[in-house]
Amino acid sequence: MWQYIAQSLSTLASVTGVLYMAGGALLGVFFGALPGLSGGMVMTLLLPVTYKMDPILALALFMALHVGSSCGGAIGSILLGIPGTSSSIATTWDGYEFTKKGDPVTPLSVTVVSNLFGIIPGIIIAMFAAKGLADLGVKLGPWEYAAMIFTALALVIGLSGDSILKGFIGVGFAVIISCVGVDPVTSRDRFTFGINNFYSGFNVVNMMLGLFAAKIIMMEYVRQSKTKDATKIKVDRFRWPGKQIKDNIVNIVSSFIIGAFIGFLPGLGGPTSSVVAYSTNKSIAKDKEKWGQGAIGGVWAPEIATKGGIGGAMIPMIALGIPGDVIMVQFMTVMQNHGVVAGPALMMDRPDMVYILYTAAFIASIFVFIIQAVAMPLFPKFISMPYHYLYPAIIVISFLGAYMVKNNYFGIGVAVCACILGLVMDNFDIPSMPFIMTYILASLFEKNVRQGIIAATKGGWDFVTRPVSLIFILVGV
Repeated sequence: MWQYIAQSLSTLASVTGVLYMAGGALLGVFFGALPGLSGGMVMTLLLPVTYKMDPILALALFMALHVGSSCGGAIGSILLGIPGTSSSIATTWDGYEFTKKGDPVTPLSVTVVSNLFGIIPGIIIAMFAAKGLADLGVKLGPWEYAAMIFTALALVIGLSGDSILKGFIGVGFAVIISCVGVDPVTSRDRFTFGINNFYSGFNVVNMMLGLFAAKIIMMEYVRQSKTKDATKIKVDRFRWPGKQIKDNIVNIVSSFIIGAFIGFLPGLGGPTSSVVAYSTNKSIAKDKEKWGQGAIGGVWAPEIATKGGIGGAMIPMIALGIPGDVIMVQFMTVMQNHGVVAGPALMMDRPDMVYILYTAAFIASIFVFIIQAVAMPLFPKFISMPYHYLYPAIIVISFLGAYMVKNNYFGIGVAVCACILGLVMDNFDIPSMPFIMTYILASLFEKNVRQGIIAATKGGWDFVTRPVSLIFILVGV
């Protein structure tokens, strides 16, 4: 383990590595702070570029963007009452109250420190937990893998909003689209209709460029998020929140545990963990009547939970090949672009990729801490950026990236169709999380189900007579 960590440190200590980490952290904080945008969208825009990048440095860059974005999301929540990312919604409830009282520095300082308190312990846990889970995963057969994927998708659907039916509709769309191309077991063509571009299916990079980047920009253009008021807010220098740490130590520890655990569960991520941590700690707080009116505990809880979930979400992605959240899908896509598949064999085949993720997360958290602590007085300028300059550039980059994937116009067509599909789904309140998770996992699920049936001695009954697969099926149901 230590030799790979040393190797990762050597890679990131190079000039290129430092530039990638510092630039990724800064971009992540900046885009995470802008309401409606996020570091995840920047990652989506960069996916086509990763084909030409060193995969190790590409993963490090993406980790820096991810960490920066998760930390920057609270800036908009606290200064404007508008969450920069979905994970920062709960931070708004108390953080913005401080700003209205003329004290934005206290909650902002807490969010800066929560970066270190949440991410670093989470990564340490991931380093050991992922190894143990991967060792177990190597011993599992197709029956257990199919059951695990079923459970992951069931969790996503179950928490897909007010209507589980709409979650199933998103899954149905993904299953239909993922069937286009080559059968994963027999290698026969299906639903290609004689069109050459259909034989390789619809590339996940093109799908994500349309479904997330292009769609989000169009939706935000319609909404016209207002950030001009940020220039009127005065923010002083960072202050180490020593008293707040001492007074909220139980809150910090419990929120971290909640965040790490929920982050481990596929498809839930920061938005869920932040709300659960907020609600749990509010119920046991001595000053619960102040929560929602400017209690610093109401900032600690969602921020620590969100950061703690970063390490938790990495565990199933690395050990089992099942993404903990949509951001982990991006990391899996970078690996796939270079012919590497996430899962139990990853620890043995490409330990350099695994440990670069851990090491990059450590270093990125330090970079982000320094950037936010030093640049805190500039936060109002961060979020007052005129959006009309950003929107056209992002749209152009999205479609240029779609072309770059296969160097043909078919990719642009896929991105446009995915964008339209995303707009339709949003119009009918069909969540995109079940769709993209199913689209990523559908082929693997089908392959394991069919291989399990082929290798079974009791037909389909083997899925419920094997203890591990039965447990996962019951959990999913």
